[in-house]
Amino acid sequence: MKKKEGKMNNRKYGYGFYFRCIQSQLEKAMNEQLKEFDLTKSQLDILRFLKYVKKDHVNQKDIEEFFHISNPTVTGLLNRMEQKGYVVRIHSPDDKRIRYIQITDKVEDIDKKIKKHIDYSEGVIAKGLSQEERNLLFKLLAKVKDNLIKEEENHVKDID
Repeated sequence: MKKKEGKMNNRKYGYGFYFRCIQSQLEKAMNEQLKEFDLTKSQLDILRFLKYVKKDHVNQKDIEEFFHISNPTVTGLLNRMEQKGYVVRIHSPDDKRIRYIQITDKVEDIDKKIKKHIDYSEGVIAKGLSQEERNLLFKLLAKVKDNLIKEEENHVKDID
């Protein structure tokens, strides 16, 4: 007997449904925890990228490419973070059209508190999973992410 097209292992919902639910729950919980800092999860992601990226200078284009988000979205996020004192934009000495994004001391001041929130969320995600299952989960999620990025790149090439 053949399985119906589109249904895998008789699952009621596809992968996207679960990813969407997980993302929604994580974002909701983290946004609640970040209220005390007047930050959102999206803003925190960018701040942590800026803090931990192994690069001397980061510009807006770097953020757009790393997170696969549009220029207007990044502009809005950076504008709000700049207004709140979390980042500053510095003109490149070589090209005044380029502005580098840097975190402020305010980020350093709250980093340990935020790290506790992140560790807590990570603990909730991994609750009940063995170390082997956690390692497998990371490996599988990395593969899924890579597959989606490659597919996006292939679509861009197909259009050109």
